[in-house]
Amino acid sequence: MLILYHHRTRATDAQRIHILEMMRAFEALGHEVEEAALVPAETELDNPERDAGEAAWQRFVRRLPLASEAVQIAYNFGGLPMLVRRIRRRRPDFLYERHALFNFAGVLAGKFFGIPVVLEVNSPLALEQARDRAIHWHGLARWAERRVANAATHVIAVSSPLRDILVGMGVRREKITVIPNGVDPQRFHPLPADPELKERLGLKGRAVAGFVGWFRDWHRIDLLIEALASSRLLREKAAVLLVGGGPETPRLKEQAARLGVESLVRFTGPLPHREVARHVALFDIAVQPAANEYCCPMKVIEYLAAGKPVAAPDQPNLRDLIEDGSEGLLFTPGSAASLAGALERLVEDEELRHRMGQAAAAAIERRGFLWKRNAQRVIELVAKTANRAR
Repeated sequence: MLILYHHRTRATDAQRIHILEMMRAFEALGHEVEEAALVPAETELDNPERDAGEAAWQRFVRRLPLASEAVQIAYNFGGLPMLVRRIRRRRPDFLYERHALFNFAGVLAGKFFGIPVVLEVNSPLALEQARDRAIHWHGLARWAERRVANAATHVIAVSSPLRDILVGMGVRREKITVIPNGVDPQRFHPLPADPELKERLGLKGRAVAGFVGWFRDWHRIDLLIEALASSRLLREKAAVLLVGGGPETPRLKEQAARLGVESLVRFTGPLPHREVARHVALFDIAVQPAANEYCCPMKVIEYLAAGKPVAAPDQPNLRDLIEDGSEGLLFTPGSAASLAGALERLVEDEELRHRMGQAAAAAIERRGFLWKRNAQRVIELVAKTANRAR
């Protein structure tokens, strides 16, 4: 098949990874992929500062009522002609589109040319942007999101709670297929810890609880530091390794110093992507301190693939990924005491950590958390549509 992959993103951070991995997965299955985007996904790879930053136009329009809505709607006047040119030049078998708010270009082009449109929804953007006060006309945004999703041939939701939110907005349930994010097992797999790196970071002789990412307030890394400080057992036997950087770093360092655990919290600073796996290999426990109620955290799947037991909040979207007691331990969301209890159990029981790590790595294949499997499921959905049409 020839697949036209359309997205309206700045190709940053997890967005870029998801786009690139799906395109590579389609190609690995023998299909051809063309990217239709203002910013190609290969743009400025391995630039964490750009990934975490906000575009200048976004900072500006947030200050003006309805400006964000207007700018996002205006994209269609360029995006639709771009898609029309691409489709007329080489008619694709289907259009695969990453959902963006007020983006009608993909479904309009698909309807006009009679091409199936697969809409990948990673978050309920009307709800998300209203929460972030990025938009003011929430009713219009919900209407646009519902109309675009119902006009698509298929809708891919990355979690079951997200599917339920979309259904609650009026998107037809029969259109929606839940396909969680994936991982490339060639890039993420169990690796032995580097003893020299562990000693250099001052982690020798301690169980390491780790987190990878760009540090933002909603990641609630402060919960992890609070859990460490609140437990005598953790202070005696564990340490925290924070791989990455970001605007929360100064506040987190201040918190660690104030709670008297600064010697037990290590900050690597931003690292090249090729160095991340070496540092994750030092983790004895991978921690997802917080997550919104509908996301599918890519890093959790990567932790599992790396053979790490995961401590994560007990909520439906994370139960989609982690079997509590088998591949990790789930704790009460927002509770440092509950997180500390989960960490204590894992720090005290090395055999439990080992068993859960093995189960985590095995779960990737068993439960299908693979980009290639995701691409195959999309192809099967499109093929069923074509058979029904015939």
